[in-house]
Amino acid sequence: MSETIIQLTAADFEETMDFLNLVFGAYSPHDMARLIPAIYRPTDEHMGCNYAIRQQGRLRAVVGLFPIELRLGETLLRSGGIGGVSTHPNCRKSGLMQTLMRHCVEVMRQENYHLSWLGGQRQRYAYFGYERCGYSCSFNANPSNTRHHFADESDIHFAALRQQDQERIATAAALHNAQPIHCIRPLDDFYLYCTNWKRAPFAALDANDRMVGYLVASEQSGDITELGTDDNETAVRLVRAWITRNDGPISIAVSPLASDLMHHLGQFCEQVSPRTSGNWQVFDWVTVTDALMKLRRQIGPLVEGSVVIDIAKYGAIRLSVDGTQASCTATSDEPDLRCDASTAMRLLFGPLPPSLVLALPAAAAALESWCPLPLHWPAQNGV
Repeated sequence: MSETIIQLTAADFEETMDFLNLVFGAYSPHDMARLIPAIYRPTDEHMGCNYAIRQQGRLRAVVGLFPIELRLGETLLRSGGIGGVSTHPNCRKSGLMQTLMRHCVEVMRQENYHLSWLGGQRQRYAYFGYERCGYSCSFNANPSNTRHHFADESDIHFAALRQQDQERIATAAALHNAQPIHCIRPLDDFYLYCTNWKRAPFAALDANDRMVGYLVASEQSGDITELGTDDNETAVRLVRAWITRNDGPISIAVSPLASDLMHHLGQFCEQVSPRTSGNWQVFDWVTVTDALMKLRRQIGPLVEGSVVIDIAKYGAIRLSVDGTQASCTATSDEPDLRCDASTAMRLLFGPLPPSLVLALPAAAAALESWCPLPLHWPAQNGV
């Protein structure tokens, strides 16, 4: 007997929060409404993103499918964030989670989503078409690093951003929206996104109390998960001042497109490590890869060439670089290599270089110059 899948409503909010807190509380105490306030709210719009199965009137499984617009350069992609994947402890191994996950993936296919993102254990979600890939860089620094590298002190100081600080929040939102990779956030909700995952936003002020940037950091560790400034020199001043303020080691999450900032941070930070940005599933390979090829070209020059990849159950795509143009198109030409979707995601989006994912034929050697492409999911939009 097939299970009936429902979409929740505002009337289900309190019960759903109790359910999620029970399931995730098995690992550590949870308050989901406070942990991710941007998505868990008692409205029909927000609760309608949650698909559920009831048995005898009681919630037994929930999966959230949260529509999020992801901007990659000039391209706006319709993406689905999967979160709150939960099954009642008494119903585990009953197939309810699988039923809801398959339903959400089918919804995204039918509604022409470009791609989907989720966190979680790799193999658990591989069954539904996801693969761990994409990348960002994490720089680690401490006060000794800045003390030995810089002869002076940064002139930046910080003020906590509050929800009522509308002018400063608008400035932060404008800096956020100027980044080549970002998720679209309504201005009225920007503050809430900055407080997701027990993090807090701060305005960065110069010696004249003029706001020159903002950052979002962990309330406990001080680790920076998001920062926005008009230029890289200001970004470095901001990072230096935050390290001094924190008076201890921190990490700074950096988008793969922030190559100039990485050049600066690499001069004094203790260490750097690439990391995957989550589990991804691509539905529209041409649109997603074309956007990423164009962004990759912005980082620096690429060797010219063309590579055709046949992706099982999708078709062949051609990645091309010609002069200053980089693109991806559908093609019926003979492929230079063939692979399944999971391998294609790791091949193109990293974090390893392509030759460490597959043995590349000579005809596909240009991939080593082009990839990994800068697929990235901003941490504060994690679901």
